[in-house]
Amino acid sequence: MNKNVLAVLIPFVAVAGLTIGFVWWDRGAPPGFNPTPHPVTVGEVTRDHRGVRIRGTAHFVVRINQTMTDGETYWLFPLMEPGDTLSREIKVLVRAQRSPDHLVSFEDLIVDGLARPPGRLVDPKARETFLDGGYDFLEGYVVVEAFHIEG
Repeated sequence: MNKNVLAVLIPFVAVAGLTIGFVWWDRGAPPGFNPTPHPVTVGEVTRDHRGVRIRGTAHFVVRINQTMTDGETYWLFPLMEPGDTLSREIKVLVRAQRSPDHLVSFEDLIVDGLARPPGRLVDPKARETFLDGGYDFLEGYVVVEAFHIEG
């Protein structure tokens, strides 16, 4: 094989392999696939988890929709322990494409998703909206990017 082709092909394959490996490690699944959800409770979930299945009560009292630059719309809402409608300390914040019913304030859900640190997913404006609504964020709270919701 031509040395010039190898000089281009080998770095390309190395960079592509490293990129796929990093995404696989970060998500817990190959690119384009969802990780296997493992059952955890709202109190147990940490930023070290990847695929999670969480059963809890969604609070739609304060709900935020985010429209991304690509036109995708996401909804943010807190998920508390099952049956808990009084807590105001957020440990799990769900980010889903499913729009909550406008007539419902609380709903029991099972959420399969990818547990992430908030990072850029929760901007200061969204955080301020929850704080103004009477909620507070616990140290080390987690954003679960939902890929399946039952409820």
